Parts: sequence; structure tokens; C-alpha cells
Amino acid sequence: MVSMFPAVLVARKDGDLVSQNAPARRMVGEGVGELCWDVVGGLPQAEGLPCEPGCVGRILSRGPGHSNRSEIRLAGRRHYLTCVAADDVVVCLLDGDAEQAPEKWQLLTSRERDVLSLIAAGLETGAIAEELEVGESTVRSHVQNMRAKLGVGTRAALVAMGFRLGYLS
Repeated sequence: MVSMFPAVLVARKDGDLVSQNAPARRMVGEGVGELCWDVVGGLPQAEGLPCEPGCVGRILSRGPGHSNRSEIRLAGRRHYLTCVAADDVVVCLLDGDAEQAPEKWQLLTSRERDVLSLIAAGLETGAIAEELEVGESTVRSHVQNMRAKLGVGTRAALVAMGFRLGYLS
């Protein structure tokens, strides 16, 4: 049911889904504009889903980088649902292989891991540059390199993949 890439859904504080990737569309159908807890919570043959009205707002209220990770069962197989607060959205990953180690091409440098941790903490480019005592263009280069290595297009997805691959806890 889950492809080699995790299903990724992005929801605003009010629970409205604003984005989802192709694996998520294959799994739950087109959910953009619907409530996250209805879309994910309505997965057929799912057991142990923590989805309920207001769950997205509760995750966001705990601050950037906060995550909820739940082991669930889909069609009798173990999967993980990880929802991460990033900026002012929650990124949810549904993955059957959440414990895998990064592939060689997904390995991040020490500085990239520093930048990723600060992104997960909610810092913007300027604040990250100041914290690491580098230029903003250097931070943008690290972000672009990480996006390419991890195959994601947004900072929120970058944080979510960071959790999936064990770079963030």
C-alpha cells in the first residue's frame, strides 16, 4: 500500500490539507481542501490512527520541530505516521519503512545537519546564518543541497525527511 517514497501531506493549523505528494494521492485520493483528520483518519483497513479533530493545531501549539510519531497498522502491516510541526504547517509522513538508514546519496554533511536542525527549530535563513556565523547565501546553498540529496522540494518536506532518516529526533 505504501510506495518506496513516503506519503506526505501538509496541513494548516485549521486542519485543511494544502498539499500532498503522489504517493499520498494514490493512498487516500485527492485530499487538498479537506480536513487532514478526515482524509488520513479515513484510511481503509487502518488501525491505531491518532487522527482526531484539532490534532494539527495541538501539534503546532507545541512549537516548530515538535512531532508525534505513531505506529499504526494498514492492511495488517506495520507502518509509521509521523506528523511534524514546521513553520506554520504540520507535515505528515506515512511510511512503512520509517526505521531505514539513509542511502549513501542521502548522507548529509555535519554543517547540513546543523542547518537542518535549525530549520526544524523554526529558524529562517537569516537567523540560521547568524547562528552559524555564515552568510545567508551559504545557508541557501546548504538547503538546496539537502533538498537535492533527500529528493524533496520544500523546507517542510526537508524536515519531515530528516525525521524519517533519523537526522532529527
